[in-house]
Amino acid sequence: MNYYALLKLNNFVKNPRLKFLGLWMYHITGKRYLSLQFDPVNACNLRCKMCYFTDKDYIKKLKGVFPKEDLPLLGKALFRRAAKLQVGCGTEPTLYKNLDLIFKQAQEANIPYVSMTTNANLLEKDTLEQWIVLGLNEITVSLHGVHKATYENFMGKGDYHRFVTALTHASELKKKYPDFKIRINYTFNEDNFAELNDFWEVFDAISIDYLQIRPIDRIGNTAYQNFSLEKIQPIYEKTYQKLKETAQKKQTILIAPKSIRFQHQQSINSVIQPFTYCYISPTSFWDAKFDWKKETFNQYAKRTKLAQRLFQLIFAKKQTLIAMQNKTLNYDIN
Repeated sequence: MNYYALLKLNNFVKNPRLKFLGLWMYHITGKRYLSLQFDPVNACNLRCKMCYFTDKDYIKKLKGVFPKEDLPLLGKALFRRAAKLQVGCGTEPTLYKNLDLIFKQAQEANIPYVSMTTNANLLEKDTLEQWIVLGLNEITVSLHGVHKATYENFMGKGDYHRFVTALTHASELKKKYPDFKIRINYTFNEDNFAELNDFWEVFDAISIDYLQIRPIDRIGNTAYQNFSLEKIQPIYEKTYQKLKETAQKKQTILIAPKSIRFQHQQSINSVIQPFTYCYISPTSFWDAKFDWKKETFNQYAKRTKLAQRLFQLIFAKKQTLIAMQNKTLNYDIN
């Protein structure tokens, strides 16, 4: 399954009723459509300045490890209806000791696309290869600076050499496992945006399948507090075009907003998110009404009459659909 093709399709379909028609059809025919976002451990080895792990009050609440014995229950509850499993969303999954069990369960459940987001500072080549054999399709690597000084400044406790070494090892593994993908997520601000002009020169030898650039977002009382993009706006389009042109030559898919002038607007693409985006962590679960330790997704859906709700939304009033939208940044997938 090409998960990114599904994202492009969702962006292409502008009519929210058509989105719900498609989702309803996927649901009643038993097809996969859930995007599982799983943080198995509420911890991180770095202290990136733009991340809530530098918010002392926030991390006091961010504790816990997902119990190993509950992994089979989670798999039984959700994995059979998952189109994608994303391991690591806002924390560092390589700190979790039972990642191999997660990937093995995902493989047994035939989840079409399994990805892991990591800062790569703890990534070892042999371990990564074991995960690829177990069905890991992609690693998404976080990056906040192209050059060493900027990288280590923004990614507190991060080691630039270890980061580059891990990327190099991942790129080497792609030769042996050509279906394995590497994605870079670059969060930019006024102090690291200009370095994107050097991105392809620095990482020319790395086989990158996807490059996402995204503006800084306010996610708490973080160490870095400059959320202004005023200095970037006059030069954004030129940098965007440069990245896009080189990405096309390298057969890399660029995921980026065409403009950052009107950041985080209401988006029609977000209306189906409450029904497809399932976040799971040691301390939270997507829907409190879902008794995931005792029932499967199909049982939950039948009990809560989910099919009827989706069908009704095909014919919902315009005001109802507008109210369901979230503020988000619209990305183009080139």
